Amino acid sequence: MLPSSLYTPSDWAELFTLCTQVEDINDPQSPHYIGPADQVWKWLCEYSKTHDLPQPEETDKWSDTRHVIKEALMFLDKFAENHLDDFENRKNNSVVGG
Repeated sequence: MLPSSLYTPSDWAELFTLCTQVEDINDPQSPHYIGPADQVWKWLCEYSKTHDLPQPEETDKWSDTRHVIKEALMFLDKFAENHLDDFENRKNNSVVGG
């Protein structure tokens, strides 16, 4: 089964939006982490249930929720970096070639 058959762009957008609301990613005991991270966990649980996937693993040693949050934030940071680089390169090329 292709991942695209399970995840639509709007699904990813919803998950990424929830992940961006998490603050204090390095302090999972912080109230700024707990509430928003719970929303991510609920999204992951519901999505797993809907698509007959395993539920997120949450142990003292591993947290799927925290991992997903970190991965989403890293992806968005890299996306922003690439986007800015593209525009800077285009700007620099138009100045040199123009």
